[in-house]
Amino acid sequence: MRYDVPFVPDPEYVALLAANRDRLSAVYFRLGPEVPDGRLPGIGDVSPEAVMEGLSALPGVPRYGLLNSRFYDPAALSREGLADLILLLEGYLAADVLDGIVYADHYLLVALSDASPEVASALEAVPSVNFLLDSARRTSSLLEYAAATHFRPPAKVVLDRSLNRQTQLLAEVARELRAVYPTITIGLLANEGCLYACPFKAAHDGRIALSRLLPTRVGRGVKEQLGCLRFFLEEPGRIFASPFLRPEDACRLENVVDSFKIGGRTREPSALREVVGAYLAGSYQGNLLWLLDTLEALADRYWLDNAAVPRNFFERVDGCSRRCQECGYCAALAGELIRERKLVLPHLATI
Repeated sequence: MRYDVPFVPDPEYVALLAANRDRLSAVYFRLGPEVPDGRLPGIGDVSPEAVMEGLSALPGVPRYGLLNSRFYDPAALSREGLADLILLLEGYLAADVLDGIVYADHYLLVALSDASPEVASALEAVPSVNFLLDSARRTSSLLEYAAATHFRPPAKVVLDRSLNRQTQLLAEVARELRAVYPTITIGLLANEGCLYACPFKAAHDGRIALSRLLPTRVGRGVKEQLGCLRFFLEEPGRIFASPFLRPEDACRLENVVDSFKIGGRTREPSALREVVGAYLAGSYQGNLLWLLDTLEALADRYWLDNAAVPRNFFERVDGCSRRCQECGYCAALAGELIRERKLVLPHLATI
């Protein structure tokens, strides 16, 4: 299997990626500390120069800059407002370390195309996974809208998380897309750890975008008090109902899709090495929650031994009807496998 992985210019992490370059379908990264993307500021906020230097160690690997904030300040969409961003993109292109952008705001895509057709025509416009592309028709429509700009067609799309455990439907969507776009690479987000069809998703993305424009605090607090983490804490069975794909199960879809995306760009480099390494190896010995985006926030509270998850787990949840109250499988599995961790000193941590 091949993987889209987050990129940060940490020497040990870059060495891991370089050693597995033939397993990488792409790397993605924040373009610079001042460029809003779909995450809060974090560990990945390093200078463009450092990113460019690190990317030079991965020749031949497709490289995508993140412009995937849900929305941008309208003032930033004017030609004057885009001037600095265009200069930054030109710098990446001059260094030959940028193949495209990942976008989530179509206003931005059109504005960039209008402001600099030259830059746009040198870059692919790759739709963010947060467009929730769950059908061939929806995906094709979005690609047609992007084709109306000067940007190059994307070499890849990452389909919605809701298809992760719907193999039959996923295969139908992939087959329809390849009939129209025979060279496109189709991917899935593997370590998704949020609620299935999360009802907070749109508002959460909006809050992150808003935090770039106003002094609005966005963090774990609201997620734990009102949002997804509260649901997981109240009903741990929802953890197993989250549409993640374990490292051991990704291979079950290798004849259906071409690649898997690994999330977690703002985590510590040591954590990225562990997460990416687990998927490259196809197995993991440890707390499954630690691998998963969103659920890693609960890894200090709960222990879920990945090795104890039943070998037929994927077959059991593939094609799930999502009538959880009638089924009870995930709730029963959570009661059996999820353990609350003891609160002890970090150097004495145990389960």
